[in-house]
Amino acid sequence: MNIFEEVKKRLAKKTSVKKIEMDTVLKDLGIDSLDIMDILIKAEEQFSIQIPDDKLMDIKSVKDIVEAFEVELNNGNN
Repeated sequence: MNIFEEVKKRLAKKTSVKKIEMDTVLKDLGIDSLDIMDILIKAEEQFSIQIPDDKLMDIKSVKDIVEAFEVELNNGNN
């Protein structure tokens, strides 16, 4: 399971930006906070985890999303 590829795929559906990298800032993709929440909720469901609410405010880039998911997956948080 490649978290980056899954996040990238979901972001690509919400934006016309062709190149999405780990260091891409979400604001630069032209998506709003509701789009970001939609992406996170669907990914949480797919991976059977939940990102703590206090971490959500820190998400500013693709890398932040990927790292948040990796931490929760490594912690076995269901």
